Amino acid sequence: MLTFDISNHYKGIGVSHGLDRGLLVYSDDNLLLEEGMGLGACALQTDGYTYFTSIKSIKKVKDSFEVECTIDKKLVWQVLGIKSNFFTKILEDMTTNIYMKQEKRQKKLLKQGDLLRKIFNVKACFVNVSSHGKVRITYKIGDNEILVDLTCETEKTGNKLFVMNELGGSIFHKGIINDELTASPTGWQKIERPCELYSPSHALAFTLIETHVPKNVQSTLFWGREFASDNYCWAGFESEILCDSSNFKNYRYSIKFREVAK
Repeated sequence: MLTFDISNHYKGIGVSHGLDRGLLVYSDDNLLLEEGMGLGACALQTDGYTYFTSIKSIKKVKDSFEVECTIDKKLVWQVLGIKSNFFTKILEDMTTNIYMKQEKRQKKLLKQGDLLRKIFNVKACFVNVSSHGKVRITYKIGDNEILVDLTCETEKTGNKLFVMNELGGSIFHKGIINDELTASPTGWQKIERPCELYSPSHALAFTLIETHVPKNVQSTLFWGREFASDNYCWAGFESEILCDSSNFKNYRYSIKFREVAK
């Protein structure tokens, strides 16, 4: 049986430890996230940096959660014990312009990056900064389906917002396309046709379906998985949202779960 909750006390594990998660997903009281960010977690990319959200309020109304967040956690990479904005910008540029655009090489690049991270003691730090905007999310819980309604206001225009829906990478380590079992994607890959991520151990699959994209928004959907040591261990779906203004209202999608016969 699947159950759902959200909390600003759970800060995750792995490289993203310290960040508030989105909606938490449990199967028979077992948390299915591992290093994943949960459902509906957001990150803003602007001025060469990435900023994450902090949960400011949670209101539960019957079968819904109403969540307000502020975008106030800046990702800064630490190298050999020293936080470096310069190195952070280089990594951000490489991730956006090399890693994300070379889908066939992502698995190899991830392994190389994990090795270099260990050699140079590279760690992610999340620094408190002044707010770059607000995100309001409503989760409506249905029968094995989550309806998500998201509104965002930012301080600047021309931003890129990532809406992440990530569960555990060692749990959901297979894919399903056209009812056929496939290997899971590596890194982030654009979605070209309907697909699901699948957990053989839980006989469970999930997918993302967009239901409303605001007129001032351009959305690109990805699915992906990263698994490296104990630091990267997620599998999920992501919306990459480009907005031609500083805000948009009521971006909607659903996350659907289904039982799959073993």
